[in-house]
Amino acid sequence: MIRKWKKPTLYGSGAFKHFLETRSKLVKEKYCPPLICLNPGMQFFVRTKYEKAPPVKIIKEKLSLSDGGVVAFDRITIDKGCQTYEDYVVLISPGLRESTHSIKSLAMAYSLLLKGFPNIFVLNQRGSCSIPTMSKKLSLAFGQYNDTKEGIANLESRFPEKKILLIGACLGAMFVIDYLSTEEANRPSIAGAVLHSCNWELKTDALNVKSGINYELFMKGLLKDTINRISRSSTEDERKIKEEWFNEKGIDMEWVRQSKSIWDLEGRFLAPLVDLSSPEEYYRNVSPIYKCHNVNKPVVVINSRDDFMAPFENFNLPEFTKNPHLTLWSTAAGGHVSFVDKLFPVTSYLDRAVPECAQLLRDFLEEEGSTD
Repeated sequence: MIRKWKKPTLYGSGAFKHFLETRSKLVKEKYCPPLICLNPGMQFFVRTKYEKAPPVKIIKEKLSLSDGGVVAFDRITIDKGCQTYEDYVVLISPGLRESTHSIKSLAMAYSLLLKGFPNIFVLNQRGSCSIPTMSKKLSLAFGQYNDTKEGIANLESRFPEKKILLIGACLGAMFVIDYLSTEEANRPSIAGAVLHSCNWELKTDALNVKSGINYELFMKGLLKDTINRISRSSTEDERKIKEEWFNEKGIDMEWVRQSKSIWDLEGRFLAPLVDLSSPEEYYRNVSPIYKCHNVNKPVVVINSRDDFMAPFENFNLPEFTKNPHLTLWSTAAGGHVSFVDKLFPVTSYLDRAVPECAQLLRDFLEEEGSTD
């Protein structure tokens, strides 16, 4: 494990990458995860089980979507936060198993609030936070299934003078890249993004895992939680909508519940639900590698080289570095959405790296603007 105690490596070809190299304090420091986290699966287990929730307040809100759906769109605050970057609004897009109420989301929001970003919102996926699914649509990271556009439009109407900074984790990072790859994102209000644990190219070998320690510590729980979310109905109206919708698509929910891997689930449920022929076709639609060339805002992606859900080799670095707006911040260790930093109490390297990158992205844009 000590061989993984290394400084991060930055990949990219643009001005923002150079700015990070020269201004970031963390780039010059080794990330040294605890020895107990010998396996990236253990990273996830330790952080999930032992990290404590920070002292934040959640102001619950709902966002009504254009197709009749509703999602939780919550604001997170603290009693005595500083207002250093009051001119920015931060929109957090959580991972598949996460929501406003997840400790990882709260810890990220807390670290950004302490850094001086006072306007923090979390755009949750459909079906989370106990809000019923009231339309025939899921939150997926491509095209018309991506709700990020409507969340941003809401923030623009409420904060017309502020810039919007996007933060994404895991699946949430893929939502952000999908949005940033559209013409819609090339507007002055969008600052850029800080992402982590992003699977740049989904592939069968990473998602068809059915055994081993990483399966037991992570994939098994992910599969169970996902099946429970799509099966669960909190109201009779929601149950009827889902039953009619799934029947229209020819989906056998009993067969879906017997899925042994994420690959199985996406072949039996997600692909047919959105009229795609196979998991491979679904993966191509959601994988950032096929759309990142269209991103025109500064983006830094923090990933570890031992992330079993987002293998480092899937980044296809020559393709990645063609776009000067993209920077990959690669650590030798960290696992998936974990990056355990300390044990007593459990903290995450992400809660230092993401706020620093957010601050530096803002500083980069300010200096770039002052030279125009």
